[in-house]
Amino acid sequence: MRKIFFYLCCIVSFSTFIPEIVLANQDTLSGEVKELKALIIEMKNGFESRINEMQDKISRLEEQKYIEEDEAALEKELELLYKGKDEQVDIIDQQAVSPAPTAYGRFDGGGMFQNLMMDVSAIGDSIANITWPGKSIDTGHAGSPFAGNEFADRISLREMELGLQGALDPFARADFFISSEDGGAPTIEEGYITWLYLPFGLQAKAGIFRTNFGKMNRTHRPEIDQMDYPRPIKNFLGEEGQREPGISISKILQNPWDVYSELTGEILTPSDEGVKGRDQIYLAHLKNFFTVTDSSSIELGFSFQTRDISDVDDATLTERNFRQTMEGIDLTFRWRPPGQKLYKSFTWQTEFFASQREAGSFDDDGITEDVKDVNSPGFYTFGQYQLTRRLFAGLRFDYSQFTTNDKDSEWAITPYLTFWQSDFSRLRLEYTHLERDSDTTPVEEGDNSLTLQATFSLGKHRPHPF
Repeated sequence: MRKIFFYLCCIVSFSTFIPEIVLANQDTLSGEVKELKALIIEMKNGFESRINEMQDKISRLEEQKYIEEDEAALEKELELLYKGKDEQVDIIDQQAVSPAPTAYGRFDGGGMFQNLMMDVSAIGDSIANITWPGKSIDTGHAGSPFAGNEFADRISLREMELGLQGALDPFARADFFISSEDGGAPTIEEGYITWLYLPFGLQAKAGIFRTNFGKMNRTHRPEIDQMDYPRPIKNFLGEEGQREPGISISKILQNPWDVYSELTGEILTPSDEGVKGRDQIYLAHLKNFFTVTDSSSIELGFSFQTRDISDVDDATLTERNFRQTMEGIDLTFRWRPPGQKLYKSFTWQTEFFASQREAGSFDDDGITEDVKDVNSPGFYTFGQYQLTRRLFAGLRFDYSQFTTNDKDSEWAITPYLTFWQSDFSRLRLEYTHLERDSDTTPVEEGDNSLTLQATFSLGKHRPHPF
């Protein structure tokens, strides 16, 4: 009986303490699980932090690699230039000691150093276009100011450009660009010599070149951020921008604000048919560059040009000459965040144009009559955002009147998507909706265009001015 009572007491005691033991074990286990979870989260955060640091380090190394490559190329070029300068000085000293007869009237170089390995490049620009509801608007009418779309509804190798660039000697370089449009005869896009080190800190160039009016005009068409030039550039400066033969002189201006400022003056002979020797274009451009933050900058430019547009014979006597004057303001904002410069960026660019053109007629005595001023404005603006390292998306809006007609106007909106396969090949899909408002030419409806553009580059192509 005592044994039975003892066993019952043991069973009751055991059943009483078991829950407490189990609960104690559960509390201990739960605490250990929480500690393990916290340790895992801490390790995860540590790994993510390490991964981000490694990605930033890789990005910095890649950027440093590109910088070192550019510096190496620059050092090599400077070494060749200084070597050529030293050889030139040695040759001049030798000629001073024992001059040798030379054949005048030809370029024999006089034994001077010149880098014969010039930069040769080729750029191809191919497009495929669909236009709807038709080509009636783009074809235009007789006397219409609206430009036609010669590439509507077809596939074309729109432009092929051959570049020949190199240093002539330590003090000058030459740049030639020969282009062929739509398989036609080759023409000189640009060809000029640049003197780099003139007295008073000046630089000068002479030849045929794209004028320094505004921002986008200086860049060749296959290399701009959209498929074609904005409407104000086409209507104010020409279908493919403004390029003329002439001379250009530029100088960097010192200022107490530590702002990069460059002043350029140009005298150009317009290539219009029937232009006389006095009908020169006088152009000035002031460029200013500001650093806003470590990741953003602003470029602000002012342009001005004027020319005589009188269309009279040399024997005709007039009391006044007709002139055309144009002004321009360009603004460019760039943003590239530190550590992500290869993957994220944003560009906003805007240009404003204004034209004042005198127009009128002459009577039998050569006196001007019915004189009036044609005042025409125009502008474009676009924003471009970098989505990934190779993919960009942008949107542009254009508005423009015409230098000879301030009654008609047109506007266009252009969204586009650009994919850089590499630094040497690019694909772009672009849509454009164009509307025209005309008091002189009836316009029934808007115009829509969808274009696929493929651009490629071979060889070393010197970048256009920043």
